[in-house]
Amino acid sequence: MTALSEKAVLIRVIGSTWRGVRTDKAIAEGAASHFDTTSDWVSGSKRLVDPAVLKAPKKILGAARNYLRGDSAGPIDGQFITGGLPTWDDKGWYILPNALNEKVLRNLGEFQSRFDVALEDLRDALPAAIKRARDENPNLWSADDYAGGNSDDANAAIIVAERYSFDRELDVIPDSDDIRVSASKEFVDALKAEVEGRANKRLEEVATHTRDTVLSTLRHFADSLSEYDPENKRATAFRDSTVNRLRELVPVIRALNVEGDARLDRAADDILTVLGNRTGETLREDDADRAVVAAKATKLADNLTSIFN
Repeated sequence: MTALSEKAVLIRVIGSTWRGVRTDKAIAEGAASHFDTTSDWVSGSKRLVDPAVLKAPKKILGAARNYLRGDSAGPIDGQFITGGLPTWDDKGWYILPNALNEKVLRNLGEFQSRFDVALEDLRDALPAAIKRARDENPNLWSADDYAGGNSDDANAAIIVAERYSFDRELDVIPDSDDIRVSASKEFVDALKAEVEGRANKRLEEVATHTRDTVLSTLRHFADSLSEYDPENKRATAFRDSTVNRLRELVPVIRALNVEGDARLDRAADDILTVLGNRTGETLREDDADRAVVAAKATKLADNLTSIFN
């Protein structure tokens, strides 16, 4: 069986937030009358509270999901998973290599802690937000739009308790050697073949994902260096994050290299050699060194493209 089930697990972030919006038949009928049509052709909705009150939990939940995709930094270490974790399916599951699990779980734990704090703040702010909606929009406001509590405080508590959640789930990667279903040998053999084929396909996808991430991150670094013009910084910005993303890619390469591909190990070493102890600031300030590093990064990207293909 593939080594993937031994070297990685599955992870996803699940959760929910309250939109604070409700459809309203009267609004639809009013719009239909205004435009001389019927409510079959228009819909109407209203905000139940100021949307700004609801932003924080939604933002944190989105950042946690984006963290696994590589689009948000971890709240503890400030680092990105450059390129993101490889996807397992279309249901939000990602492949988490064992070498990254401690880092990822610590950061997701911090996201969850921040989400819980944001919920406490929301619980405190929501009664006033509901009252404001009632006071400022008496013709739109209806008690039936909320959670059914007998007060603004009660409605706020119910909304926070029932509409908000944040969790991370872990699961094992299916292993054809651990199928224990009681069925005919033919069925079990077919099931094992399907499970193993799916895992092997994902293993190939992990390798492809890793190679593509290496090349795209390295190309972006080299191109950004080459295009940077100190006389026109606004149009040709070279940010610290460009260097940081490339440096942070190295441990990700090693972690995702579950097949032990020597080419990826060498690529990680070569990236560190190109970067040395340079920072975004030193590269922006030293024209000569910037040109040298850009040439080295471009050459490395060209070499890796040839090797990987």
